[in-house]
Amino acid sequence: MSADEIFTAFPTLSTPRLTLRQIRTEDAAAVFGLFGDAEVTRYYDLDPFTEPLQAEELIERFQRRFDHRIGLRWGLALNETPDNLIGTCGYNLWVQPARRGLVGYDLARDHWRRGLMAEALAAVLTFGFTAMGLNRVEALTFPQNTASKSLLDKLGFQAEGLLREYEFIKGAAQDMAIYSLLAGERSQ
Repeated sequence: MSADEIFTAFPTLSTPRLTLRQIRTEDAAAVFGLFGDAEVTRYYDLDPFTEPLQAEELIERFQRRFDHRIGLRWGLALNETPDNLIGTCGYNLWVQPARRGLVGYDLARDHWRRGLMAEALAAVLTFGFTAMGLNRVEALTFPQNTASKSLLDKLGFQAEGLLREYEFIKGAAQDMAIYSLLAGERSQ
């Protein structure tokens, strides 16, 4: 699939329990609830949302990345309630000439520890390696985020190292652990 085809219409993905779909303006209340939770944003580059407008702006940012052909961020919904967003995941950055993507993800606390994000990211990775033609997928996480590191390990990512004071987040320079998964390493 070419980039032109991918960016013609936002792709919808399905898993046994989830629908991964475009994040819409109508999802603003769910996005506000998700990103307003201090536990969800604890290891995120955003402070918890305090105003509904912040959710609308984030949805617009995700849409701009798609419109500019540099990212695809899916909204996650349970199959039985496809209009109710419970999280987001996808490629925050797609460097097409390098065949490289950077993934990010978040999930409402009520849905933690059920394997939903592993299921969603497996579908996103399959799409990335097949439809997008990626050779390398990267993920950055706070070193102390054991849940994220465990998820990446489960999906076959390799820890590459520590990027010292890589991001300035929440008022301080933060170290970030970098993980990667190569197309040739992925078990199908």
